[in-house]
Amino acid sequence: MGLPAGRYASQGELVPDQVPRPAPTAAALELPADVVDLDGWLVAVLRQAPAEGIFAAVARAERLAAERFGAKEAVTALRRVLSVELANR
Repeated sequence: MGLPAGRYASQGELVPDQVPRPAPTAAALELPADVVDLDGWLVAVLRQAPAEGIFAAVARAERLAAERFGAKEAVTALRRVLSVELANR
């Protein structure tokens, strides 16, 4: 298959701690001009939001995205991003 040899069983070893995610850059937090970059912007916005402010961050992101790209694009992108980002919090 062209893959290097690797370990296929952990033999009871614990999974190492996950590496912390890097903080979003200021540029990543700017609402994009192209809808192609909307998912990345949503990820950045949600990752920088504190746990107690996540609902406000989602509402604000939805409003801004809908103003620029329309409600359908905003909701579709939010569904994609939230399914992963909220699960990983």
